[in-house]
Amino acid sequence: MIATLNTDNVCLDDLPGILREMAGQIGLSATLVIVQHFGGVRLYVPITMTPEHILSRLIGFEAALKLSNEYGGLTHFDIPRAVAALRSARNAEMSDKFIKGKSVRELALYYLMTERGITKILATQGVGMDDRQADLF
Repeated sequence: MIATLNTDNVCLDDLPGILREMAGQIGLSATLVIVQHFGGVRLYVPITMTPEHILSRLIGFEAALKLSNEYGGLTHFDIPRAVAALRSARNAEMSDKFIKGKSVRELALYYLMTERGITKILATQGVGMDDRQADLF
């Protein structure tokens, strides 16, 4: 199974400046969709947005129109991958799942990582067996 990130765990302050700007205009969820599809490459936003444009199909016409009003016709600009922010959000999500009862093995399979890698992340997050919720009978 491939993990999908819960955007509730992404901290706006951890995002690079251009992504914080975009999130202020179109929301964090739509911004993260753009990062998922265009992170690491340059993006051109047309002056005239159409419902058929890739941005409209990804984030909705209304949000794409807002981007067009702000960035339309400007030179291509780089969309950051936001690796640090996404990793931080993933690690927080992982810790939460562990505390709620998921095993290290389950987390490793879900996040396509090794059990050792999961254990290291949990340790850096300050999460241990004592933090887990007790099983209910």
